[in-house]
Amino acid sequence: MSDLLQSNDEQPADDEERTEDNVSETSSSEIFIRGYEKRGEGINAYYVYKIETKVSNIPGYTKSHFDVWRRFSDFLGLREKLVAKYQHKGIIVPLAPEKSISALTKTKLNATNGEESTTSDVADKRSRQLERFVRRIACHQRLMTDCDVRDFLSFDGPLPKASFTSSLSGSSMKKMFKSFGDVLSKLAFPMDENDRWFEQANSQVEELDEMLIRLNTAIDNLVGVRRELSSSDDLLSKALSMLASCEENTALARTLSKLAETHENLAIAERHEAEQDSQQLAEPIQEQLQLTSVLKEVFYERVKSWQNWQSQQQNLTKKREIKTRLDLAGKSEKAAQYNEEVKECENKADQMEKDFLTMSRVIREEYNRYCKNRCEDIKAALVSYLESLIESEEKVLEYWERLAPEAKGIITG
Repeated sequence: MSDLLQSNDEQPADDEERTEDNVSETSSSEIFIRGYEKRGEGINAYYVYKIETKVSNIPGYTKSHFDVWRRFSDFLGLREKLVAKYQHKGIIVPLAPEKSISALTKTKLNATNGEESTTSDVADKRSRQLERFVRRIACHQRLMTDCDVRDFLSFDGPLPKASFTSSLSGSSMKKMFKSFGDVLSKLAFPMDENDRWFEQANSQVEELDEMLIRLNTAIDNLVGVRRELSSSDDLLSKALSMLASCEENTALARTLSKLAETHENLAIAERHEAEQDSQQLAEPIQEQLQLTSVLKEVFYERVKSWQNWQSQQQNLTKKREIKTRLDLAGKSEKAAQYNEEVKECENKADQMEKDFLTMSRVIREEYNRYCKNRCEDIKAALVSYLESLIESEEKVLEYWERLAPEAKGIITG
């Protein structure tokens, strides 16, 4: 866990670049998801989420307070637009919650069957995830001032529906094949990394990703154990209550009844702790896992930029060789034509080199900002989780202390 909270000073050294806070000191924003509503009936049912935004001194926002309603697909559409605009430039665009087919099915079927509790649980969890997603976007000045983000947060009306947000859309299939093609390209044309900073950063991200996966698995197991313990305590409470009702000894019956009440309260406390494990610990860790996934994507964008540059260099070399052969053969007219093509290729190669260097610089800044935010986010999550856990354990202690007089009475009696 100490590795997850390591300070920015322990990240790959970069003497030329310094981490800069992307949010102006005079600018601020607060974003909350205040609730949700189910709209439509039966298989046409869906949820919309109310987003409350407060902004101060941020360019493009005409008011200081906005309330808008957005569908889940609107969040996915926003993320896709930002990725298309910024990820190839080296900017980290946080992942939105995945569009789960199982969650979609629950919403449709349970709405038809009238099972509101299950769909509410899905909507509650999704509300927390979406709030984290939008808040992380708001922390980035360049993303916060983007016109699509501004419209998403401030436009009081429905947004155009993005077709590619469908779970089984053609765009989703294209994206899957594109990812497969990227993997093949990476294997066929590997990058010879000669920048030690990026070599260290890639290694750290891989190590962090592995640690977060193990931690997330452990937390999931903890949540499962607490829920099982809660169910067991609930069953034990009912069994003790039945036994107390059959007991003829009044003192023993009273003690059994108190013990049953204690285990009933313990079941409630353990169920609450399982919810806190999931909400305050598992969900923030899962968000960090998503960010490491985005970091890998951003690092690979740099690899693709390098591959394009090298491919252009190879193309330039071929054209130079052809021009040289034409000059030697005395074909001056064709050589003159190739001379223009060579100049054009040189300009493209120079521009690709500049783009690659610019992207590398941006990624360094983004990575340093990510490391700083990761430390603060995990620390805040742990503090909040431990405070709620201490409060819950104090209640557990109180339940046992209430039972103590009855237990002493039965022993002395």
